[in-house]
Amino acid sequence: MNEKQELLYQNLKSIKDVWRESAVDSLNPNTDLIAWTDVEESLKIMQQKLSSREELEAYRKVVNNVIEGVMHSILVMIDGGNELADKFLVDLIDRDTKESLQEDIALHEEFYGYLLDKEEV
Repeated sequence: MNEKQELLYQNLKSIKDVWRESAVDSLNPNTDLIAWTDVEESLKIMQQKLSSREELEAYRKVVNNVIEGVMHSILVMIDGGNELADKFLVDLIDRDTKESLQEDIALHEEFYGYLLDKEEV
């Protein structure tokens, strides 16, 4: 993995971590939900159902898994591994150097490897 690919994965992990923790924080009844969500009523229902440490940790793990799955699927699409590839191919290019971040790598496979090396969850 080269430096730019590592930076991409660091950024994706950071995004995942922020949204995972935001999702868990949204279950705190004191959280200002109007500021960042359009599903306030749904979160209020969940606040009533999930409140123990064990329930919140289970929710954190589920949200983390869902976000990782979505990111992985997007990377599979970029790698040309889904039905979009039948219509056209997508690439991640460094604007300055015009180099592909996909060079000699399957982004979706390396992403999970990166997470396994860096995750605490």
